[in-house]
Order: sequence, then C-alpha cells, then structure tokens
Amino acid sequence: MEAWREWLTQTERQFNAFFNEAMNTEPFARSMGGYMEMTAAFQRTMAEGMQRYLTFMNMPSRTDVVDLGETLRSIEDRLSRIEEMLQIAAEAVDMADEREAARPEPTRTRTPPEYRTAEDVQETVERPQGEAVPQGLRR
Repeated sequence: MEAWREWLTQTERQFNAFFNEAMNTEPFARSMGGYMEMTAAFQRTMAEGMQRYLTFMNMPSRTDVVDLGETLRSIEDRLSRIEEMLQIAAEAVDMADEREAARPEPTRTRTPPEYRTAEDVQETVERPQGEAVPQGLRR
C-alpha cells in the first residue's frame, strides 16, 4: 500500500511539473487567449440571438425583468416616503384637533335666527307691526 501512495505522489508531482512548464510558454498563452476570445464571441452571439427570439415571442428577457424589478423597487421606496409623510401629517392634524378640543368654547348667549322655533315665527306674524321681533331675539 505504501508503494502505491509513493507512486501516486510521484506521478502527481511529474504531471504538475510538466503542466506548469507547458503553461509558462508563449504558444500556450496565445492559444488560451484565442480560446477565451472565441468563447466570449460565441456567448455574445448566443445572447443576441436569444434577445431577438424573446422579442419575437413577446417575452421579457433577463434584462427586462431586472429593469422591471429596479423600477418596482424605486416605486416602493417612493411609496414608503409618501406613507411616512402622510403619517407625519396625520399626527400633526391629530395634535391640532387635541389642542382645539382642549380649548373651551365661548358660551352662547343668543340664539341665531336659523335656530328659531315655529312658535317664534308664529309670534312674529301675529304681533302688531310695532312688535315684529320675538322676545327671545330682542337685544
């Protein structure tokens, strides 16, 4: 078993040394650069094709969904700010109502004309012209 581990360790070291040496060469770097450029071009082509297909099928693309999510997030933020402002305004109105309720109203000493009773109106009609004002409305 020990011989097997030793052989596996030595083989691994040899492979590592070989590939490290191979990857440090200029031709390998050029070939990897070309492969990366080719992969990026393929990816771009596929993305453009998928975008055209989704547009043709009237379906949203990933960017459309992301843009929609950002728009929705900004609307939610604005709505939250509006709710906060309404809450502050409601609290201010409640405070003003409480202050107004705490202030005593002046006592009424006279009855306004719109609150006259039918009897007061009848008295006005039946009285002679000199006394046209009912007793409750005189000054």
